[in-house]
Amino acid sequence: MIAGGPPAGGLAGNDVIAADVLARVRGRRVHVLGLAGTEGSTVVDFLLAHGITTITAHDMAGADAFPAAFRRNHQWMTPGEQTAALERLSRAPIARCFGDRYLEGIDTAEIIYVSQAWFRHAQNEPVRRARDRGVPLSSMTALFFETVPCPIVGVTGTNGKFTVVRLAATMLARSGRATFETGNDRTHVPILYRLAEVTPEAVLVVEISNRQLVGLGHSPHVAVVTNVAAHHLDDHGSFEAYAETKRGILAYQNAGDWALLNGDDPVTRGFAAGARGRVLFWSRTRPVDEGACVVDGRIVLRLDGREEDLADARLQSPGAHTLENALAAALAARVAGAGADAIGAVLREFRGLPHRLALIAEIGGVRYYEDSLATNPAAAAAAVRAFDRPLVLLAGGMRRNASAKDFAPVAEALAAQTVRGVVLFGAMAPLLAEAIAAAGVTAPVVRCAALDEAVPAARALARPGDAVSLSPSCESFDQYRDYRHRAEHYQALVASLAREAAAGGRAWT
Repeated sequence: MIAGGPPAGGLAGNDVIAADVLARVRGRRVHVLGLAGTEGSTVVDFLLAHGITTITAHDMAGADAFPAAFRRNHQWMTPGEQTAALERLSRAPIARCFGDRYLEGIDTAEIIYVSQAWFRHAQNEPVRRARDRGVPLSSMTALFFETVPCPIVGVTGTNGKFTVVRLAATMLARSGRATFETGNDRTHVPILYRLAEVTPEAVLVVEISNRQLVGLGHSPHVAVVTNVAAHHLDDHGSFEAYAETKRGILAYQNAGDWALLNGDDPVTRGFAAGARGRVLFWSRTRPVDEGACVVDGRIVLRLDGREEDLADARLQSPGAHTLENALAAALAARVAGAGADAIGAVLREFRGLPHRLALIAEIGGVRYYEDSLATNPAAAAAAVRAFDRPLVLLAGGMRRNASAKDFAPVAEALAAQTVRGVVLFGAMAPLLAEAIAAAGVTAPVVRCAALDEAVPAARALARPGDAVSLSPSCESFDQYRDYRHRAEHYQALVASLAREAAAGGRAWT
């Protein structure tokens, strides 16, 4: 598995594979957006490692703010590696346009490497005009599709992407396959830093977001779509456009590729029409002729006329969504070459991932879960449905252009469960409260300004045998840097509750 910082010479590996890419770039005026971000700095490092210096790197941060922005965006590096990278970029023989000089000279660009969220920023209108004039746009994601010599398993969807990536990669590695994985946040090492290690016999398992799919022009050998629910609509303008972007992961497949789709999701099931690769479904609710499903309480694979019994469907991590992720990962790993025994062993051991409904403490008989990555109503609704005990839900944060209707999925899930109470915080608390009232939830609803008040309020509502879960249903940007920052604060608050309980002589673990 990928770990640590960039090894010396890693970006220069697999030169034969990279030759076509480099031939298109060498001698041309290359502009790279977002030098402070992982994507922009990785592209610049890659090009410099191959002797390409006709680069202008841009960043919206001013020169004084750039180092701090770089460190925030490179959490996969140690502080020492961050310092070395900053020094390397400052000494590089390239042009740098920071702050007020952002996009200076972009009209002369012959190729532009964009970050995945470039189209969200009004400042990037000159990039849009350049694209419309015919200037080619590329990205870090396109570079690894063009340079990695091994098969790629790509996972997209609204929820569950990285859980499926981690499970599938672990299953492949347990089978003895040289396996690399990377995700889509600041803690994941870009695969371009591992090119020297990647052989044709290896496999790369990668999370691919909706923003990465925009204009990508490549598809993985094994494409997985977990589900499609309303999210990131401000990126695409409508749910239909968002769904079509997700379908784009299949657009460049051929007959020798695999399209693995959630058969319980009507949107993803519809992606089968027109798919060029071999289509397989997984289903939590019904048997499938070929694919992955649950039979008599067991997770099974049905492929090429054979049925393989893998594991008990009652996994250690709770929830229907966990089972759906497990089915997707098992199917993806199997068609990518993992053994059934290894897949079953990983499923039996799986306890969940950080920020994804992770049990962090039990205090006074109440279990506290951290699910800060439930940044949309569908994810929070899945968390609510996961519990077989009374629940106190902590929810709130920021959701752009939201209405109360957006929160109907989580409100309806609350209405169908045994709920001890709901504690709301942050900018979306009024809209969440409106949705919860409309769904007929009769449990107490408490509104707080922030988590500092919300966690004690949840403790006051909970009784022994209950669960308290931070499943926010919203992004975190009204009060936090990101979902990890929110999770850290929540964990610290719960740890404080645990210390209070210990000092008071109450039982906790």
